Amino acid sequence: MKRIKLLLLTALFPILVFSQGVEIVPFAGYMFGGSIDYYEGKLKIENGMDYGISVLIPVQYLVDVEINYTRMDSKASFSPYFGYPNLSYREATVATNYFQVGAISKFYNSDSKVTPFGSVSLGATWFTSSEFSDVWRFSAALGLGVKIMFSERIGIMLRGRLLMPMLFGGTSLYFGTGGAGAGVNAFIAPLQGDFNGGLIIKIGN
Repeated sequence: MKRIKLLLLTALFPILVFSQGVEIVPFAGYMFGGSIDYYEGKLKIENGMDYGISVLIPVQYLVDVEINYTRMDSKASFSPYFGYPNLSYREATVATNYFQVGAISKFYNSDSKVTPFGSVSLGATWFTSSEFSDVWRFSAALGLGVKIMFSERIGIMLRGRLLMPMLFGGTSLYFGTGGAGAGVNAFIAPLQGDFNGGLIIKIGN
């Protein structure tokens, strides 16, 4: 977690220093964990609270570039299908991390303090746990939301997103501790989503 924070601060520092009208949006919400179908069984990631930060950088009047980090800490359980006696039910804590870069686009040109928008982004998703090997996936996100500004500097952002880790072939997941465990193969990544709200803090001109 410390390495993630250091990486984010290193990447965002020049943006915050040299950009004008940047919006920083720390947020929290609720994520749907989804499940993964394996040949041997199903891995289910429990729903839970997520949190993170977005940095919005204006590039046009209607479009902002968004840099986003989202994290959810929850549990995952593996339930083997009948016919695989060498596998057993397992549980583990798991962290889901999204690193995304994309765009937020307002639906129309308006000076209103209430602004609906759509968002699209690409990046990577990192699933990590002490019980099984880390998994990195290319991912995409689609969202709809609204920004409500209370002043020129402060507002809130509400959004729902469809989060899509992608799989281009087989993958293996080693579920166990030490030298024990079992390898299983999947071809479908979990389809996830979240609803979140954040505080908009605008810096610069």
